[in-house]
Amino acid sequence: MTDSTPQGSTPGMSPEAILNGTGKPWEEWLKLLDDVKATSWTHTHIAKHIVDNFDVSGWWAQGIAIGYEYERGMRKPGMTSDGFAANASKTLNLPVEKVWKLFGDDDLRAQWLDPALIEKTSASEPRTFNAKWLADDSRVSVNFTSKGDNKSSFGIQHRRLPDQDSIPVMKAFWKERIAALVEVSKQFSL
Repeated sequence: MTDSTPQGSTPGMSPEAILNGTGKPWEEWLKLLDDVKATSWTHTHIAKHIVDNFDVSGWWAQGIAIGYEYERGMRKPGMTSDGFAANASKTLNLPVEKVWKLFGDDDLRAQWLDPALIEKTSASEPRTFNAKWLADDSRVSVNFTSKGDNKSSFGIQHRRLPDQDSIPVMKAFWKERIAALVEVSKQFSL
């Protein structure tokens, strides 16, 4: 699921995936939720209603709830449960352990990201890295995925952004910092 589903579309996946995953077409989900006047409910209430009344997992219930909120104008693009979020990702021809070190090792991270910008809050090598953005109350979460012995990817989510206008600013920032990270990563190839 994504949190960037535009109004008038399915919740970040094809109509076939929704039908196969939930047993119902997207249009039916919209009608079922409209029939119970779910536009007046919170996200949690919508997802709980779906789990309690239909044979779908919590993951699908969350996705349907998010898609419904976008479709009915209850959620703006880029909006998550705790504000707005900007996302960035990259795949590198390096083992996941080395890519994680670019974030988890303070000295390596300082070579591509100003240490005054973030404070590490938690990390689980080689899967996650979390930090507080020191300029405000926003948070940075990074998830790492191995794609083989010498290939891995990471996804950054900078969340709790104050408004929708912050999304392109932070996307541009992270795109620039990822380019610097790639340069630092070249030392692993020596």
